[in-house]
Amino acid sequence: MSENLSYIIGIMGFSWVLVLFATALTPYFMQKNICFGISIPVSEYNDPKIRLLRRNYCISCLSIGLVLGIGSTICYIWMPAERALWLQLSGIILYLAASTIIYFFARSEIKAIKLERDWEFDTETVIKTSGKSGKTIGTAWYLLYLVPIAIAVFAAVLKYPSLPGHIPMHYNLAGKVDRYAAKSIGTFAVMPLIQCFTGLLFAGINFGIGTAGHQRNYRRTQAFQGIMSIFLYTIGFMVMLLFTCIQLTMLSVINEKLMMVLPFAFLVIIFLSCIYLTVKVGQGGSRLDIRDDAPLNRMDDDRYWLGGFLYCNKDDPSLFVEKRFGMGYTLNFGNPRSLIAIAAFVVFILAVTVIPFMLE
Repeated sequence: MSENLSYIIGIMGFSWVLVLFATALTPYFMQKNICFGISIPVSEYNDPKIRLLRRNYCISCLSIGLVLGIGSTICYIWMPAERALWLQLSGIILYLAASTIIYFFARSEIKAIKLERDWEFDTETVIKTSGKSGKTIGTAWYLLYLVPIAIAVFAAVLKYPSLPGHIPMHYNLAGKVDRYAAKSIGTFAVMPLIQCFTGLLFAGINFGIGTAGHQRNYRRTQAFQGIMSIFLYTIGFMVMLLFTCIQLTMLSVINEKLMMVLPFAFLVIIFLSCIYLTVKVGQGGSRLDIRDDAPLNRMDDDRYWLGGFLYCNKDDPSLFVEKRFGMGYTLNFGNPRSLIAIAAFVVFILAVTVIPFMLE
């Protein structure tokens, strides 16, 4: 087995582990008043039927994921690496679709149990907004993202005169150059521009997290905001460094073999960070040991959640809210500002896609 093929299999193997971990074990790291996107009393969290649903979901997802993951990996033995890679990516998409179907089956069971037992919840709406949270990283810290951008620009200016007329732009799975581009200022302006757009995106998400609404467990939510803000900032800075390394590879400052190692290291760090967040923190800070915290919110707000994934509440001024299934935050689609956030994300995707072709 070649070195490049081993590298590809390693990257995809880590990707599969990350996807499996992020889906199959999710029910065990959610807040105890939420089960498959449905509000339940905290006292019912360890109910035998509900525990069985969590276990069945986990086992089903792991079983399907392992079959698809191992099966698609074996394909590297008898088909070209690029075709096997696309097959693996298709397998991940198929697995995510299957896990979503399993989720909705479990969700329907929880809804039936809830209707049968007629659980009572508080009727008051408890949404507390106090502007920017003091726990999140200040926007000024994102100015440090300019350092790797400046390195990419400085290296391009320094090396540009000595570069050949055509430079490598893309490497195939065998590690060989399969696309060149004519040397131009626009070619080396692509990466810094993408970095700028990416930095603005991360800073915007961080600001949205800081202004997310709080419910009864105010201190726990604030702690979760702070941890997610640090996680987001760190990942963003790593992305900036990765882009800078790509630029330096184009300039022949660093060897292309190093660029084969960096994405793998990036995946490992993300994987370990996700383990920490889920095991030590939990969604919404549910696993944090915070004393004198108010009890978990028992308000039944299922009517605002479509499928447990999409939140739409016009009376909630928050732009971001904590997810009901999975780690992190999601948009409040009932807030008109969500359209601005979606438009900004679309602009980011278009910019990253179109700018390289415009400047190349």
